Amino acid sequence: MPLVPVVTEIMIAQMLYLQWIDAKEPIFIYINSTGTIRDDGETAALEIESFVIYDAMKHIKNEIETVAVGAAIGHASLILAEETNGRRFAMAHAQTIDLTTSSSIYRPNASKR
Repeated sequence: MPLVPVVTEIMIAQMLYLQWIDAKEPIFIYINSTGTIRDDGETAALEIESFVIYDAMKHIKNEIETVAVGAAIGHASLILAEETNGRRFAMAHAQTIDLTTSSSIYRPNASKR
């Protein structure tokens, strides 16, 4: 599933809820997403969706572990790679492909020239 706004909202709400339940328990995020594109290659969401999830992951007090269970393509791979080594995993047949390029439209904290 692409990272469309409704998916982003559900993920953030769930992370905040799990933090509220127990801020010391780790949160596992299982990723099977084409990022901001659909399976047919068409754009389905803005890149901002992945950065919103990334920012929420940094905001949460819980330790977060990311697991690619199917596909972590494009901006979904950003979410997978966000965690430190030892807290990010991929199943044996999961695909992880980084399709982000330097020609990206949205670059947070990019210096202006």
